[in-house]
Amino acid sequence: MTDASFGIIPIHDQAGARRFLLVHQKKGHWGFPKGHAEPGETPTQTALRELAEETGIESVRLIGGDCFVERYSFLTKKCERVDKTVTFFIGLVDDPKVTVQPEEVKDFAWLPADQARDRLTFPEARELLARVVDHLDQSTE
Repeated sequence: MTDASFGIIPIHDQAGARRFLLVHQKKGHWGFPKGHAEPGETPTQTALRELAEETGIESVRLIGGDCFVERYSFLTKKCERVDKTVTFFIGLVDDPKVTVQPEEVKDFAWLPADQARDRLTFPEARELLARVVDHLDQSTE
């Protein structure tokens, strides 16, 4: 079985230092805001809607057409293998105010890259963050 989700890696520039927004999902893991598409939604529309739903952030500037893909597999409670693909866009956030969706999100944190890497639950998310940081560093050189 395959599954696809879409999300945004929110970044806020705080006094010249990048901060990445992580959400602590009710399921227990730390990651970036993401979710499934609703009928008729584009990947970008899905990512923006999920960001707004999970964090209350509605004002975000997506960086170009750059997207980053995370892939992993897991087993359902019925022992069915799911191959998951999550497409993330980079989003710049001017106002770091967050209002979490309590049904899905327990907590949040704006963190510099090194602390975000340590907080992320899954190795695939840590690798994704490293690719995003490298991309951003190359873009600013």
